[in-house]
Amino acid sequence: MTSSPLLLLLLIPGVAGLLLSRLPEGRPALVRSLAALAALAQFLVGVYCWLQPPADLSLTWLPRLGLALELGLDGISLPLVLLTALLTAMAVLASPADQGRSRLYFSLMLATNFGVVGAFLARNALLFVLAFELVLIPTTLLVAIWGGERRAGAATRFLLYGAVSGLSLLAGVLAFGWLGQGAATSTVSFSFEALAATPLAPAAQAWVLALLLLAFGLKLPVVPLHGWQPFSYSQAPAPVVMLLGGAVSKLGAYGLLRFGVGLLPDAWTAFSPWIAAAGAVSAVYGALNAVAAKDMRRLMAYSSLGHMGLLVLALAAATPLSLQGVMAQVIAHGLIVALLFACVELIQRKTGTTVIAELSGLLNPIRGLPFTMGLLLLALMAAAGIPGLAGFPAELLVFEGSWTVFPRATLVCLVASGFTAVYAVRLFNRVGFGRLDNSRADWQGTSLGERLPAVVLTLLVLLTGLWPLGLTGWSETATAALALRTQLPV
Repeated sequence: MTSSPLLLLLLIPGVAGLLLSRLPEGRPALVRSLAALAALAQFLVGVYCWLQPPADLSLTWLPRLGLALELGLDGISLPLVLLTALLTAMAVLASPADQGRSRLYFSLMLATNFGVVGAFLARNALLFVLAFELVLIPTTLLVAIWGGERRAGAATRFLLYGAVSGLSLLAGVLAFGWLGQGAATSTVSFSFEALAATPLAPAAQAWVLALLLLAFGLKLPVVPLHGWQPFSYSQAPAPVVMLLGGAVSKLGAYGLLRFGVGLLPDAWTAFSPWIAAAGAVSAVYGALNAVAAKDMRRLMAYSSLGHMGLLVLALAAATPLSLQGVMAQVIAHGLIVALLFACVELIQRKTGTTVIAELSGLLNPIRGLPFTMGLLLLALMAAAGIPGLAGFPAELLVFEGSWTVFPRATLVCLVASGFTAVYAVRLFNRVGFGRLDNSRADWQGTSLGERLPAVVLTLLVLLTGLWPLGLTGWSETATAALALRTQLPV
């Protein structure tokens, strides 16, 4: 089977992003439509790769540095590529039709997609680092140019945290290759296969894993490396946050799974109690801050942080079931957080605010936003893990797969998960019910085109909840091969 579909997955957003800059000025709707078509075309190529798995691609690039253009897809990376393409299309369509500086805005969105998909396709650690670093440039510009009133501070913090993450990743990858292969050969290979066969002393493994934990913990993020996230999520445009929370943050989960569990199993097992504790702390911290949040954006940012804690717990357990839970949680969370911020975008566009105290009565069937609130309710229910929605099978796999290894941390995460219902009910009660402010409630309803991204995401959240194989079937074989512990009987 040819490897050309792998190149198409990268060429489509890359070429489309360049072509958008050549379109005539003053046609934002056309630019948005073409950007959405590019993302959808990439998604269709990903579906083709699922039906007809392509051969891996390996081209020599800079052999003396150990850098090669090595691309491939497996059960771990394929669903993430499809998720990224889908969320890019939804984020583009969720953006205003009259988006200012549209050519630059949508080109940066496609550049973000290019970097994220490139990282998921990479089968060479240095190539992964390059793609990982590339993502930082367009995302920072999206926050800095189109963000809220405090966008400069948010972009600066986002850039600094991202730079530390990238430098830590580069140091860890270089140390991995040089410490393992440098003494034995004059050339070092950074392909995943070569690194997997690289013997490292226990002390060296510990140092390399510490660097990787810092890099990917910043990207997820996880407490206490989360300082950029609530600020950036509250200031960036909601469609940009759909990409940041739904796709870009998944680079952290993917990196921990691919590098930590996959390439450094001994060190990972030794560090796993501390990793599980960090996951439990993140789950509790995120949930409690979400309960206290006064702005919808910050509430959802902390909710996302709490759900990343569940994912970290499952990674620490590293049983076959918990690693299935990791992949299920990655996909479910990507869909749910994107749906939440798609609803936030609609509410903010019509009301002009996301401050909870300034909103009430949005369920009013005459002058409110009842359809949007219905979608928001379903998204909050999915985040709370209600059966029949995407969040339930993901959390069930995480808890069941982690319980036999880290029962205390799992119990803490279970309690934290229960708080999701608290802040979900609090938010919906305050925003949906009550009396409308007659001085402000002259909003127009949302159009079909405006609703489309949220509706598509809602259908996917329902589908993956009713058919859990849509979350787990992709990666069961691949994650089972990475599992470090056998699932013990309860």
